[in-house]
Amino acid sequence: MEYQPEQRKSTHIVFDGEKIFISPDIFPVMHFLMEIEKEIESILGFQEKLEKIRKQYLETINLVGFLAKKLKENNIEFKYSLKENPKSIAKNFKFYPPVRSQMIVLFASLEVLYCLHTAYEKELDDEDKMRKNTMGNKGNKNLKKFINSFLLTEKNNYYKNNKSRLSKIDFEKIRSLRNTLTHFFSLSSGGLSIIPNILNEKARKLENLLEKNKNAHIVFISPEDLYELIKSANLLRIREWVEDFNTNKEDFERKISFVISLVKKYGAVVVPDKNLKV
Repeated sequence: MEYQPEQRKSTHIVFDGEKIFISPDIFPVMHFLMEIEKEIESILGFQEKLEKIRKQYLETINLVGFLAKKLKENNIEFKYSLKENPKSIAKNFKFYPPVRSQMIVLFASLEVLYCLHTAYEKELDDEDKMRKNTMGNKGNKNLKKFINSFLLTEKNNYYKNNKSRLSKIDFEKIRSLRNTLTHFFSLSSGGLSIIPNILNEKARKLENLLEKNKNAHIVFISPEDLYELIKSANLLRIREWVEDFNTNKEDFERKISFVISLVKKYGAVVVPDKNLKV
């Protein structure tokens, strides 16, 4: 993503298929989304990173054991004791996959996109008006339209590439899963279940088995599935902003101003520790 300081007075967004060129006034919106994505990638990748550290640690322990044996064989005095058995330390890196927590975080990021979409389409940045348009019966209708337009659609590349199984998911299942996870830290009985990323391959086999037993409505999705759907939805939203900019620059500038205002009013600002002069 790049922005062009020399065009500060012009609100613009251009996507060439690889890079997004934006004006400085839109940069806070993109930066806000990028910071959220960084946090999500960190949460989803935490277990994998710990496993890599565990394996590297075990390799180091084996090397130390080999060197200690060589010292002993060559009568080289070596005295050093550890309070804990080195191999037992590796067990501390075993990490229970927080799949429900990961899904809740992902649904929160999806709601961020939904709010930005609402600010743009409804041209509002007031907190009370946002609440009225995103909650209750009116909000539910708007949310359904949003999910079907950006997530559960062939315009979403991840959905399109996995349509055979994701087409079994509809708005009601998505909403039910989100609500039950958020309010009860559990799952609904709507046929949509969640699995850790590591079990994706086994889930496909189980789905095939269930389909043979006339339970084709049961689908398993992982945090990776939801993350990829949301990433594609973000990209789709940006592509449509670009199309709007190319079609009618004045309308785009007016509508995107509400998105910018919303982020400036309520978007969290990440302050690096090095910038905290206290």
